[in-house]
Amino acid sequence: MIRLGVLIAQHSLKEMESVPGRLLECCEIVMLPYQRLHEAQELYENNQHSVDGFVLTELAYLYLTAKWESFPVPSYMLQITEEELFKKLFQISLNHRNLDFSRVYIDFISDHNNYLGVKNTLDEKDMPITVSLTEVTDQIYEEVLNEHIKLWEDGKIDLSLTRMSNIVDDLTLHGIPHLFLFPSPDSVVQQFEQFVSELAAIHLAESRIAIGHVAIVNADISKQNINEWELQQMLLHKSLLEFSSEQKVPFFIQKSNGLLEIISSYKDLMLFTNNLSQCLLMSYLDKTLPFSANIGWGLGNTMYNARTNAQSANNLSISSQTPGTYIVTDEDQVIGPLGEENCLEYQNGINENIQRISEEMDISTLQLQKIFAVIAKTRKNEFTAEELAYQLGVTARSANRILNRLEEKGAATILYKKQEKLRGRPKKVYRILFANESEEKFKVDE
Repeated sequence: MIRLGVLIAQHSLKEMESVPGRLLECCEIVMLPYQRLHEAQELYENNQHSVDGFVLTELAYLYLTAKWESFPVPSYMLQITEEELFKKLFQISLNHRNLDFSRVYIDFISDHNNYLGVKNTLDEKDMPITVSLTEVTDQIYEEVLNEHIKLWEDGKIDLSLTRMSNIVDDLTLHGIPHLFLFPSPDSVVQQFEQFVSELAAIHLAESRIAIGHVAIVNADISKQNINEWELQQMLLHKSLLEFSSEQKVPFFIQKSNGLLEIISSYKDLMLFTNNLSQCLLMSYLDKTLPFSANIGWGLGNTMYNARTNAQSANNLSISSQTPGTYIVTDEDQVIGPLGEENCLEYQNGINENIQRISEEMDISTLQLQKIFAVIAKTRKNEFTAEELAYQLGVTARSANRILNRLEEKGAATILYKKQEKLRGRPKKVYRILFANESEEKFKVDE
């Protein structure tokens, strides 16, 4: 069952009394009350490993957003909706028919929440006074309370609306007419159910299987070198275990057809690849091993699919000019080599247009997919053979053959030749025409 930590002001706890019982079937709620906002930060950090997500009051959410670039775990803001606010404003207008809303202070609407629609509804002359503070600090309660008091003492307001339960007693003490607004229990339950649904979707995605195939580069398992190969396998296995321990991600490692297979999860793969952008494992192996390794990761909803994708990814790593990490996802997307300037993202699947162009050009569908990915990534279609070779991860000779073939078939043209050195042949600069002049002839569906 999903476990939610609720960071809420101590004075607002009574507003949440009925909520946990109404959500027993979908989640477990852990109340984490705070008096001051800095306590919310401590409560978050102390409990982030024991919950699946957090629900925060608006102030706590804004306070932590200013402190951190992003939240370590999924976090949601409990808000009062526009509908609820307008219902409350309507009730106020019925109960106080002579009330001038331009003499009402609302301390929870501002630019950050688009004034909850109030600014788009009322004429400017009828617009309530809104909070002037732009930064949420630990002193927010005192600062906002002082605004309420000053506006009241200056005779500028007849009523205050607040979301800050911590200042309600002080407003009473100063004799300021006020109303404390908190989302209704029905609204709170509805918001929590939405949060739980989103977390369930995240968990489903994170539970996908990730299998990694790690192979020693140019491994020689001939009879005369079997002992050396076995030693390399032992060193590789040892490094994988040490990486798992150091990164605190669980690995199940087993031998499989001359390589080592890692069984993990999508969630953990995202951790040690920095969201599929660079491979920390490859960096670790480069530092700890006297030989190089190829790494291929496959994602899938079943072991078979993940293993098949891992084999494809590892083959891509092996065929690349330099060792690197490739990923093949369960949606047949290829990403790699991770962390390199020539990292590409492209679909491994073959559609009818790709197949047709492959047959017309007499170029493999894989190379075509990669060429389209290079053009999309670099936002240009002019390359020398050496430039294209670097982006495709092939030799300059292979890239030259591809460009010559495209030229023969009318899908590329030589723009000019450039001399990069005083000696040697000038290099041809080709313009690949898939994306412009030949767009209609060689159009590929997204």
